Amino acid sequence: MEITRYPVGTILKVRCLSYWHYGMADGRGGVIHNSKKRRQVQFDTLYEFSEGRTILVSSITSDEPEKAYLYAQQYLGTPYNLFNRNCEQFVRQSHGLPVECTQFQRLFVLLFAGLLITGTENRLIKLAGVGLLVGGIIAPAEKRPYRRAIAGARLTVGGAIVLSKVLRLVFRR
Repeated sequence: MEITRYPVGTILKVRCLSYWHYGMADGRGGVIHNSKKRRQVQFDTLYEFSEGRTILVSSITSDEPEKAYLYAQQYLGTPYNLFNRNCEQFVRQSHGLPVECTQFQRLFVLLFAGLLITGTENRLIKLAGVGLLVGGIIAPAEKRPYRRAIAGARLTVGGAIVLSKVLRLVFRR
């Protein structure tokens, strides 16, 4: 099997059932990543990191990827924590980006949308939930989904209000 080499500091990702796992290339065929399975930041080969899955290059990056990799090395052995030190947060922090998990953000938006859709009889609130759901789903990967979700809710509710007014005018005649 030929080993692909990614430039140092490149953020890589592999699809695990319902989430993405992130790591950072070392430029020589290895990856440093915060492993959920091994419960710590560690260095692995690309094959060990991917476990045979397809490796994709993430859109997460910074202006100084080499510096980010040096920074990431300092964290070897640091414990994994799903909520405040997971793989996505680790690579973002290493690149000097806001330490966040856009995967969690998307999940929260989708759960909240589901609650709005199923938890009320109010049609406008249900429509807001549908708009949040659609906006959260179509938000670009690895970006905060909030703006797109809120825009979806506004568009859905606003469109429903305008449509209902138009229909009232049309059918009054």
